[in-house]
Amino acid sequence: MKDVFELEPHTRISPEDSYVIAYPYILAHFQSLNNFTVRDFVCVAHIVYGWMPTILHLNPGEPINLRRGGELLTQARRDGNLADTDIEQLVGLVNNSLVGVSKLLHFTAPNAFAIWDSKIYSFIFEEQPYNYRVNRIFAYCEYMSRLQHIKERSGFAAFHASVNAKLGYEVTPLRAIELIMFLNAP
Repeated sequence: MKDVFELEPHTRISPEDSYVIAYPYILAHFQSLNNFTVRDFVCVAHIVYGWMPTILHLNPGEPINLRRGGELLTQARRDGNLADTDIEQLVGLVNNSLVGVSKLLHFTAPNAFAIWDSKIYSFIFEEQPYNYRVNRIFAYCEYMSRLQHIKERSGFAAFHASVNAKLGYEVTPLRAIELIMFLNAP
């Protein structure tokens, strides 16, 4: 895996990019919600998928219903974590996609969950991001562990401040690292 601290000074972040523009507004909407109702769950899932190139397909009842999906987002917000089995249930509910669920969880609890997708997988594991690889919760957990180690490195505060300056707004440490990985992925 390449070193994000070495990549960051050479990484250009365009404040005009719709992905960059939309992020703080989506985050603010999620932060305005305390307990996620069925209505909230459906709306935030659609908001996140509006930020992605994939159409959302909700699968209520397989393995959980929308009410339980809202409860799990509320729990993620409150506790800052979820069991792997809870994440797996959310994946089944939301497009059978760990990518979509990671985005839901990130916007719900941005200090606790990072965004995950095929570009991040390629950056971390340096191999083809086939869906069966990217959709493994074990791989996401390994990624989260690596992010924690990066946050603890000397020089992280300067790295984080530089990313925030390039964006023009503040993001969490997890988002700063993920964004540099995303923009420098193969």
